[in-house]
Amino acid sequence: MPFTFAHPAIVLPLGNLSKRWFSLTGLVIGSMTPDFEYFIRMRVKSIYSHTLTGLFWFDLPLGLILVYIYLRWVKKPLIDHLPKPLNERLSSFKAHSIDIGFSWMYFAVLSVSILIGTASHLLWDGFTHPTGYFVSAVPILKHIEHIGSHQVYTYKLFQHLSTLLGLAVILIATFKLPKHRQILHVDISSYWFQTAGVTAITLLIRLLSGLSYRQYGHVVVTAIAGFWLGLLLASVLSLRKGRLD
Repeated sequence: MPFTFAHPAIVLPLGNLSKRWFSLTGLVIGSMTPDFEYFIRMRVKSIYSHTLTGLFWFDLPLGLILVYIYLRWVKKPLIDHLPKPLNERLSSFKAHSIDIGFSWMYFAVLSVSILIGTASHLLWDGFTHPTGYFVSAVPILKHIEHIGSHQVYTYKLFQHLSTLLGLAVILIATFKLPKHRQILHVDISSYWFQTAGVTAITLLIRLLSGLSYRQYGHVVVTAIAGFWLGLLLASVLSLRKGRLD
């Protein structure tokens, strides 16, 4: 599968359109939502999230939950604790971390944006998964390429190349954002130590529970699941500390 963090690249252009009709938060989170079935299971196994029916009954509700968690607890602490080059460029997005209020229009725009993001994920995976629609429909994607002494399917090669391209697009888009200098009196190291600690503990528990380090895919999704948990815990602790201060 393409790396989860590369998937938002395909929906970023829609973020430049009217905010009345598109939610950038919904698009980005929706583009990553199908992979959360892997993270919930902590193994590369998806039964529901990568299907057309699952897009509506699994991915959409899960995406809405993820958006709520992100806006309510994660967004502001995360941006505040980013390294300076990223913080300066993303700090303006904190203004959108409003207390979640309900309106049917916001709910509709958010839901449609999540569905678009999720659909973009399934479309991308259709070219890069061995069971993907386009891999089955386009014979050249199952062609075996010879790279040195290695043999690799074309769809697998496309998977890795598209991942690198997606990450590059996200980095370029991020560093093209204008800087907003601000003085923050926060210790970013503790935030990331907490995140790394939860990631390591999660991975260690899974390894001690029988996961083999040779099961590369399962190890990677377990580490990412631990990262998300760590990010949430560090953010909640940061918010609590801010209230106590």
